[in-house]
Amino acid sequence: MAGRKTVRSRRLGRRLKALREAAGISQEALAATISQGCAAPVRLTQSALSRVESGLARLGTEQLARIIRAVGADPAAAVGLEELRARADERGWWQDWSHLITNIVEMATELEEEASTIRTYDAVFVQGLVQTEGYARAVIESSRAFVRPHHVDTRVELRMRRQRRLSEPSFGALTVVLTEASLHHAVGGRLVMTAQLAKLCQIGEERRHAIHVLPYARGPWPGVSSFVLYGFPHPDDGEVGHVDGDLGAQIYEDREPISALNYMFHSALAQALPASESLDLIHTVMKEM
Repeated sequence: MAGRKTVRSRRLGRRLKALREAAGISQEALAATISQGCAAPVRLTQSALSRVESGLARLGTEQLARIIRAVGADPAAAVGLEELRARADERGWWQDWSHLITNIVEMATELEEEASTIRTYDAVFVQGLVQTEGYARAVIESSRAFVRPHHVDTRVELRMRRQRRLSEPSFGALTVVLTEASLHHAVGGRLVMTAQLAKLCQIGEERRHAIHVLPYARGPWPGVSSFVLYGFPHPDDGEVGHVDGDLGAQIYEDREPISALNYMFHSALAQALPASESLDLIHTVMKEM
């Protein structure tokens, strides 16, 4: 059955492809093995298998079971694969907002819900996952070319709801790199910005997540685009990048753009202050403000 690519269908496809390649079986040969001696609903063509591996087509229980047997997946892997298959089209809470947000924002929200680690770099604003409600409102209201005034409240509500992921037991860690300029940029006015800096201090003091500040004195920044890198618990799931810009956003999965984003992130992190020194700087800016 065909459908839109979801994070779980993508993860399932990547894992199945890795297992197939490790077993040294071609798509054509695997499709033939699956289809041999079975009724039409279970049969799978090579083109359909290709769509499954790309996350664009769904599998039935028996189809997946046949693939698992053919590639020799161990019982623990089989359980994880079946869970992904069963939940591939499970409705997420964010779909209540789908009529107001782009497909990219919906995909990014789903990525956040599935990721075990998130790394972000922002040259201009404080990252959305650590924004206060007042700061988020000011940023969203400034996007008048893309957000209708009567949608602002709902967009702010969605952004605040997304932050719950950071406190869930299944989530690992968030690493934020932001610039010193974003600390001085009084988004929403001094009161809003002071509250935002206080929230950054609170996150830094809790030490579950890391905030790193890239100071003025460290020279040119590695880039001016804002981006997010999502990591997942299984090594075959790979990483996904989300790059945001004035003219739109894009999701990246291929090796070359992911490598470039990783290079930029590590460059920014290497130039940034350690978490403890970043916390001190945020405290200082907050007192001055």
